[in-house]
Amino acid sequence: MTDKKQQHSEEESCRIIPEEQLCEDGLSLGRMDRLDKLTALAIIIILVVGVIIIASHAGDEPDPAKPGRAGARQAVIIISPEFDNKIKLTKTLLTTGNLVTARELIDGMIKAYPYDGRPYMLLGDLYIHDQQPITAMLEYRKGIDLNPDFLDKKTTLFRGKQIKGVLKEARQLITAGLKSKPGDPELKGQLNTLYYMLRRVAGSCG
Repeated sequence: MTDKKQQHSEEESCRIIPEEQLCEDGLSLGRMDRLDKLTALAIIIILVVGVIIIASHAGDEPDPAKPGRAGARQAVIIISPEFDNKIKLTKTLLTTGNLVTARELIDGMIKAYPYDGRPYMLLGDLYIHDQQPITAMLEYRKGIDLNPDFLDKKTTLFRGKQIKGVLKEARQLITAGLKSKPGDPELKGQLNTLYYMLRRVAGSCG
């Protein structure tokens, strides 16, 4: 009788125990219903997609000078008494017609502070003094792309009405140029910039 019990015990010890019994309190695929499995699968997919997105954008840096992304970046304003003095001096030089010296100062500021929009706006002003509204428009675009405050009535930098007048002059010149040279790629590019600027300015002048 004892031998039979021992044999039975050995058989029991060799029997394969169902997964449910191995982890009664744990997670088991055998105990999960269809909804649980779908939920777990969805979580895994979300995690995998998240890892892929993070990996794909690792090391990316925003380019503040890239046109068309003004709404996605914060305006850069340089806090420097020396820089502010150069801005004031350049405005005075433009007012007095000293365009050569003004241009030297502007070029230096753009090189030193490429992400501040004010030197580009001054360069646009310089081209206005030099009777070049189309070139002024191109520089104004760089300025407002770097700092949208130039088209915000709530700020002291607002230049919307002035830029609107420059766009009117530029439009006349571009239209006249396209009549004589309809396929000119430079004029077509300037026309695209004009339309872009008109859209940007439309909501700022009221």
